[in-house]
Amino acid sequence: AGRCLQKMPALVRCTIAAQGSASDCGPIKDEHFGALCQGVGRGTQLTSLVLDLKWNQITGEHLGTFGEGIGCCAQLTSLVLYFRSNQITGEHLGTFGEGIG
Repeated sequence: AGRCLQKMPALVRCTIAAQGSASDCGPIKDEHFGALCQGVGRGTQLTSLVLDLKWNQITGEHLGTFGEGIGCCAQLTSLVLYFRSNQITGEHLGTFGEGIG
């Protein structure tokens, strides 16, 4: 998804749903989430972003990078995140806020 977002700089609305328990590809892990995080910041025209990443294996290691990407989306007015049943710790949540700026 990260590379796709790079190739669509004029994208205005984006919904990505990859629920680990329902995915044929298996659960998303930190290395996959890291690639997605890098692409988000390239969607500079995004006004709405929905990420439904429930039931995966994300620890939050890349939440700071994700926050930085979100911080680059100056047009963003709606952000919906679903991370239920992952392994994100409070330590990593703080880096998300710091990344946004």
